[in-house]
Amino acid sequence: KKKYGRDEKMTIKYRISKETLNILHKNKGRIRNMKKRIALLLASVMAVSSMTVIPAAADEERPTISFFDKNSGIKAFDDRIAEELMNRTGVNIDLISPTGDPAEKLSLMLAGQDYPDIILMDRSSDIVNKYIEAGALVNLSDYMDKLPNVVEMYGDTLNKTRYTDGNNYYLSNWYGPDPDPVNGFICRYDIMVDLLGQERADSDEPFTVSEMEEVFKQFKEKYPTLEGKDSVALMLSEPKKTDDLNGTFAGMYGMKTYYKDEDGKLHFRVSDPKYLEAVHSLNDLYTEGYLDKEWVTLTSDLRNQKLAAGNVFAYAGAYWDVWTANASLNQMIGEDADYLAYKVVADDVDPDETTLGGRSSLGWDAIAITNNCENLDAALAFVDYCASQEGQDLLLWGIEGEDYTIEDGVRTPVGDIVERFKADNTKMQEETGITRWTWFVKNGNHEDDGTPSRISMAKKDITAQFAEKNLTNTYWDTAEFDGLIPTGNTPVALKAQKVQDIIAQAYPHMVNAASSDEVDSVYNQMMSDLDAAGIAEVEDTINETYAARMELWNE
Repeated sequence: KKKYGRDEKMTIKYRISKETLNILHKNKGRIRNMKKRIALLLASVMAVSSMTVIPAAADEERPTISFFDKNSGIKAFDDRIAEELMNRTGVNIDLISPTGDPAEKLSLMLAGQDYPDIILMDRSSDIVNKYIEAGALVNLSDYMDKLPNVVEMYGDTLNKTRYTDGNNYYLSNWYGPDPDPVNGFICRYDIMVDLLGQERADSDEPFTVSEMEEVFKQFKEKYPTLEGKDSVALMLSEPKKTDDLNGTFAGMYGMKTYYKDEDGKLHFRVSDPKYLEAVHSLNDLYTEGYLDKEWVTLTSDLRNQKLAAGNVFAYAGAYWDVWTANASLNQMIGEDADYLAYKVVADDVDPDETTLGGRSSLGWDAIAITNNCENLDAALAFVDYCASQEGQDLLLWGIEGEDYTIEDGVRTPVGDIVERFKADNTKMQEETGITRWTWFVKNGNHEDDGTPSRISMAKKDITAQFAEKNLTNTYWDTAEFDGLIPTGNTPVALKAQKVQDIIAQAYPHMVNAASSDEVDSVYNQMMSDLDAAGIAEVEDTINETYAARMELWNE
């Protein structure tokens, strides 16, 4: 516009539509490379015609790789860590923002074959398979010799993320076993001390469901109101569209993603005899008046508001969900007003058989190089560096000498950087760039010094300390059961969606039932509806997929 717009010398005014500008913006990396190739071609022609050698530019432009990260929001790739990463890899990153719905944008990009060089998408989503089946992704198995750090860091994960043809088309993000505890009953510590005494509040001995119900009873009797509001004994985590049971309650009964019968066949969890027992437990809490009445419509924002209000005693969910609330309660009530994790188990379940910490070792995201990438060598080198231990330390710990030092072989944070991350994680990400970009992240600790993979976790606060002390032996790997439900528009996939809808609709009616008999009535009707919807055929498909996966993994 500046060069060709209206001025004293030119009367032609170029009018460029908004759509054209968007296309130019998305393809500026390719345009830049094309301009460079044209310039080199013209230079060669001139050199041949005049027999004059034209000297190359002293500082040749770095290649540009376009990158779509579904998690990046509106962030720009311009912080100190981003600049350092580009300097170390010799690659410029053109970050493509996932405006609107990232899943929808990924679908539109695939439909128009207008995807960038690298994409990060939800690994459990069917969009990954769609990209693979469309031939949109580079087969990384052909280039493992150029990815030595990937091979070393990922190990057997590469075997488990292969597509059905035996090839790797993406790399996992947040991969590897993560034994960090997850779910439990997260109770107000100051109230636990008041009701049960210091010794029991500090003990790592699990509670049974019956014991915890008695604690709730004591709480409601002593604290009918708190902070000027009606007290709430227990809040649940926000309902998930694909989850038919609160994760804490499923875990304390030892349930997994599927119920496996005596013949080794998988069934939806509603067929597990413990499922109905867990729902009855939830219903008991509801009818006794202990359960938050708004649990069905809960969102993460509303959850944080409720927990920070000061009138809630316990929360059934992940121990880190309460960090925001703890900061508020510490200021409003006192330093002991922390939500801390306790293990609660069903009366007839071994505490070591709980499944409160289910996590997939195959990660949350899939990162892939697309066949639109014109500089594959640069993209492979960039990926391999990011996946390396040095690359991970840059992204997750920062710059050595500025953010951390190595003292006696141990990574040591500089100053109060960890405390500042604990106080305001988002603010510190923006200020430092550390953990602002989480790509190719490997769970667990450093193998050389045992420090956590992220600097923000280098010093464990009281919530993490209690979780590690009380939620022992709860981790299990969900990877073998991930993504087994058929998706898409096939007849069996449509039946699978109907099955999930029936379960999701019946579940709150069972929890909120007026009596135990009504719980059984709703459950029996649900099972009848599931039979009519074709649950048997869906489960057959699930078992076929599972068998094929196990065969592939064991090759």
